[in-house]
Amino acid sequence: MKRLGFLLRPGWIAVILAGLAFAGACFFLLAPWQFNRNAERSGQNTAITAALGAAPVPVSELMSTAAQPAENALWHVVTATGTFDESRQVQVRLRQNSAGAPISEVVLPFRLTTGETLLVDRGSVSFLEVDKGVSIPAPPAGEVTITGRVQDDQLDPSRRPPIVQNGQVQVTEISADMMRQAFGGPSGEPFLAGFVQLTGQSPGVLTPIEVPQTDPGPFLSYALQWETFGVIALVGLGVFIVREFRDPRTDEPDEETRPAAPAAEPDPVPAGRRRRSRDGFDRSQLWDDGP
Repeated sequence: MKRLGFLLRPGWIAVILAGLAFAGACFFLLAPWQFNRNAERSGQNTAITAALGAAPVPVSELMSTAAQPAENALWHVVTATGTFDESRQVQVRLRQNSAGAPISEVVLPFRLTTGETLLVDRGSVSFLEVDKGVSIPAPPAGEVTITGRVQDDQLDPSRRPPIVQNGQVQVTEISADMMRQAFGGPSGEPFLAGFVQLTGQSPGVLTPIEVPQTDPGPFLSYALQWETFGVIALVGLGVFIVREFRDPRTDEPDEETRPAAPAAEPDPVPAGRRRRSRDGFDRSQLWDDGP
């Protein structure tokens, strides 16, 4: 056990604690975090694929005034019949398309024949067009039947108020509360919770909002990498400990314990009989200094 005493030195204690802390973070924090993100992405992709492949259903089957749409209802295609309320059309800013270009989404109420009001996202317009004040094509007048994908409210954590620019009301979230804040109106208006994004074949659509990509993402590979880093940290720590145990480092001997250098042997030639210059030349070869 004495040979393991080096593990109690402050330097070794610090190295061991650092290695164990890093490995623990890899195994119990970073890797599980990436595994959870991978599970969330897989579940989302499965739900999106199933919803997009399902047949359209009436909006009343998946949306209500009581609560936000269920998770398995998101992205499902629904149909609704009613009329657009262009007088309350807004532009939702701070959005971008799949290519990263800034856009504004166009949202307005849709009054259903059943009496409720549904928020409809007509799609997007270029932010440059919005900034220049380009007019947006009007939605169809009269009663129409639309198709769209179910979404829950998109809230702005900063709760920024609506603004008016170029004659258009601009907001930062999509919700019934946002619509009431922008235009007022009766607080008891029966809005369906959530909204729908029009599909490419629906009346009133602009540039349809793209469906999210269903690729798995890099989360699983990231999780495996963190676990690998944790294993490397533990293996490396073990290698250093074993090397120190088998071949311990020894300190240099102190001046008191270092053996004294051997005394210089006397010169067999008398000092007076042989003289050497600094470059090693023997002057005794030139003359004799005396008897």
